[in-house]
Amino acid sequence: MIVSNTTALDLLGKQVSFIDKRVVELTDKSFITFEDRHSGTVTEIVLSLTGNPQIAIDDGDFFSLPKLIDFKFL
Repeated sequence: MIVSNTTALDLLGKQVSFIDKRVVELTDKSFITFEDRHSGTVTEIVLSLTGNPQIAIDDGDFFSLPKLIDFKFL
């Protein structure tokens, strides 16, 4: 747990880029998938007891680290 928290904290102030994938269910049998690329400076980090850290880019929306795709340091 300490190692993962330290890793998440190390992201603070770093320039990053990643893809956020969201699935929106329209009906029981149909859905739409959105993939948005985001980049910027990690300005906030949220740590939780569930072990699901989240980051905010440029003081904006929060993203769950385990769900991010193609995460890169710039």
